[in-house]
Amino acid sequence: MNRRVTVFISILLLGVVAMSVVVLRAGISELRLATQTKRKDLVLDQLQGNSGFVAVVGCMRHDLAVGVRPSGQVYKLGEAAPELDENGKTEDRVFTPLAAQEDCNEGTPPVRTYALVENDDALGNTISGVYAQKVAPPPVPAVVTGVIGFGAGHAAQAAAARADFARRGVIVDVQPLLAKGRGPGPLWVAIVTLLAGAHGLLFCLFSVAWMVRRHRRAKASLTGHVTEAEESFFTSETLE
Repeated sequence: MNRRVTVFISILLLGVVAMSVVVLRAGISELRLATQTKRKDLVLDQLQGNSGFVAVVGCMRHDLAVGVRPSGQVYKLGEAAPELDENGKTEDRVFTPLAAQEDCNEGTPPVRTYALVENDDALGNTISGVYAQKVAPPPVPAVVTGVIGFGAGHAAQAAAARADFARRGVIVDVQPLLAKGRGPGPLWVAIVTLLAGAHGLLFCLFSVAWMVRRHRRAKASLTGHVTEAEESFFTSETLE
């Protein structure tokens, strides 16, 4: 096989392997989440170290919330508007500290935060009208449901939000990221995703085995040492 073709196929297979691993990990996470029997109703102190589909009662500190663009640019809600595409949609994400119910005083930093809540839909619901007027909404007690872990949320944008909160004296560096509004997906989707990732890895495995056999066959042909058994092995129906 031509050396350039071999290099090209190798690079292509590496790309397929990388994509397959990502899909496989996503499938495993989705499968674990989809098989969770019921929602975990927690108290605030139980959020740290927990994962899965959860619900908790606390105070959503909307007065401290920030929006984060895909580029990592952070802006305080009420001071800037989200970037919208031609369809009126945005890739900006809203991150809000979650405090205790009694720690819901506007203008006063929370004594303690228990989670960083990501709300993908906050810029598309009724609160968006307040944001558009550049007025930050007040903190409100709320029951928050969503997913912790399992790849839920946008880690890079969350990291930018955490850094901005730290500069303002609001510590949410180790608190879990809670993707509000998320929940277990259909089991069949998780299974299909898992199988797609596994199929990609198997395809790469068999492709490598085929390339190795082709290389050995070509090498044996050049040296002239090809037995009848080897020839039968190299030309087996599984390879042609």
